[in-house]
Amino acid sequence: MQKIKNLFLALFSIILLLTLVTLFYIWIKSPGTPERILDEHGNKLSNSISEIIKIPVNGIDQHLIIRGQNVNKPILLLLHGGPGSPEFPFFKDKDLNLEELFVVVHWEQRGAGKSYYDNIPKESMTIQQFVDDGAVVTEYLRSRFKQEKVYLMGHSWGSFLGVLLAHQHPNLFHSYTGIGQVAHQYLGERLSYEWVKAQAAKANNTADLALLTDLTFPDSLASNKTWIDFIIPERDLVNKYGGGMKRKDADMMAVYKTYIFDTPEYTISDKLNIMKGATFSIEHLWDDVLQTNLSVAVDSLAIPVHIMQGVHDYQTPYAPAKAFFDQLKAPQKRFHRFDNSAHSPFVDEPAKFNSIVKEKILK
Repeated sequence: MQKIKNLFLALFSIILLLTLVTLFYIWIKSPGTPERILDEHGNKLSNSISEIIKIPVNGIDQHLIIRGQNVNKPILLLLHGGPGSPEFPFFKDKDLNLEELFVVVHWEQRGAGKSYYDNIPKESMTIQQFVDDGAVVTEYLRSRFKQEKVYLMGHSWGSFLGVLLAHQHPNLFHSYTGIGQVAHQYLGERLSYEWVKAQAAKANNTADLALLTDLTFPDSLASNKTWIDFIIPERDLVNKYGGGMKRKDADMMAVYKTYIFDTPEYTISDKLNIMKGATFSIEHLWDDVLQTNLSVAVDSLAIPVHIMQGVHDYQTPYAPAKAFFDQLKAPQKRFHRFDNSAHSPFVDEPAKFNSIVKEKILK
C-alpha cells in the first residue's frame, strides 16, 4: 500500500513540475511586446516599424499591431477573420512579403484578441458599428502616416467587413482585396455541409458520416447557439477533409501552439482572451452575417477589387464568392483562382499570393 502511495506522490510531483515548467515557458513567451524587424545579419532595420498601440475608437480602446520594413511604404489595413479571431501570427509568417511591400496594420477589432474586454456593450456589436470603427482606424492611419489612401485587405469575416467598409467609404482606399470572400454565408454553409458529407462517404468513414447525418442543418432563423452547436463539429470535419483553413495538414493544435508559444506580441491575458473574444463575437454577429447576401446588398464598389479564392474552400465556398464577383461592378476587378488552396491561399500557396500582391494589387 505504501509503495502505491509513494508511486502516486511521485507521479503527482512530476505532473506538477511539468505543469509549472510549461506555465513558466508560456509566461516567458508572452511579454506582450513587438518583435523587432531584423536584417540578414540580425540587426534592426533602421527604417522599420514594429509596434503595438491602442487608440480610442468609438467609445473603446482598440489595438493595432503595426509592422513594416520601411515606414514610408504604403499602408495595408488587414481585417482578420472570425468574427473575433485575430490572425496576426499567420500573416507575420516568413513566407509572405507583405511587410516588405507595405506598412502592415493588423487591427484587432472590437471584442477580439487584444481589443476584448468583459464590459464591451453588447448592443455595440453590430456590423454597422464595425464599419464605423474601421473608418476611424483608417482616418487615424491616414493622418499619422500622412498618406491620402490606404490599401484594404480582408480574410474570411474580414472580407465581409471589408466589402461594406469599401462600399461606404471608398474615398479612404486605393483598392479592396478579399481572401476567402464571404458572399452569401447561409448558402455557403449548406454547400459546406453537403460537401463534407460527400467526402466522408467517399472515404467510407462511417463514423464521420454518422456524426454528420445526426446533425440537423439549421434554418436561416435559428439561434446563434444552434448554429454554434452545428458548426463546431461540422468545421472540424471540413478541416479534416481539406476544405477548411488549410488544404492539407489542417491541425488545429498547431494553430493553438502558434498563438500560445510563437506570438510574443500577446500577453497571457491576451491569449486567454482570444477564445473568449471569438465566442463573444460570434454570439453577437453571426446572425447578421448569415442574414446578409452581399450579392444583393452590394452591386458595385467605386475602387479596384481583387478576390483571392481557393477552389477547395468549403468554409466560405468558391461558388458564392465567384457569383458575388461576377455581378459586382467596379472600375477594375480581378478574380484570382487558387487551384491548390482551401480557405487560406496565403498559407497554401504563399508564392502565388505574394506575386499577385506585388504585381497586380500594388501596381
